[in-house]
Amino acid sequence: MSNMVTFSFFQLKLLMRGYKDTAIGFILPVVMFIIFSNVFAGEMILETGFSLVDYLLPAFIFIIIINAVIVIYGQYYSVYKEQGNLLKYRLLGLDHFTISLGILLPTLIFQLLAITLLVATAIITSEVPIPFNNMPSVLLVIFLVNVFQYSLAALIFTVTTKSSGYQSIALMFFFYQMFLGGLTFPPEMFPDSIKIIVEFFNPIYYALIAFRGVWTEGDPVYLYFQELGVIIIVTAILMFVVNIITKNKRVIE
Repeated sequence: MSNMVTFSFFQLKLLMRGYKDTAIGFILPVVMFIIFSNVFAGEMILETGFSLVDYLLPAFIFIIIINAVIVIYGQYYSVYKEQGNLLKYRLLGLDHFTISLGILLPTLIFQLLAITLLVATAIITSEVPIPFNNMPSVLLVIFLVNVFQYSLAALIFTVTTKSSGYQSIALMFFFYQMFLGGLTFPPEMFPDSIKIIVEFFNPIYYALIAFRGVWTEGDPVYLYFQELGVIIIVTAILMFVVNIITKNKRVIE
């Protein structure tokens, strides 16, 4: 436990040294919220009675999560892997779980700060309601999305050998989820042809539906067991594939 705390503080210092790059990634959703909340002002979803602006905040929270896990965490991990630092840390007595969690925890701290900033901005600029009475459901969805993004990051740095390769693929997944997952433009605005692609090939869409339900509409999380079931199943499949690839690499080595 002490090794994990020490390593996490070390990683946090590295993140703080590169605070400009990190801040840009986290401030982006705040700027986007201000812009899109003005663009979509007055637009309503007739089926639910909520406005498009009410649904923007849950979507942009997901953008922060994806950026934190796939882009920041995964990039640091892939750099350590490329430089051989993972092996060095293991020789110092740090197991794989400690190293991985030690890199992930500081990014979660930045993620929390960024979400707090985004929520505060939404309250001040658009008076978006915050589901304080439904926080257990909200936190559960956030946790599941973090685990899902971790599984994506694990798959990418398992199949890549260079940090540059990881960064290229990670950004592709980042933008794919952001633009074709309903995280920028609400899925209600997609034409039918795009909706088919989103519903069949972008699991983050189902997490978004669940998160909008528990955050904006105040629904209990169990009402979205099908949507969250998709995320859980995809996450399990990705981690299974990662485990198989990792074992095969060890056998070859």
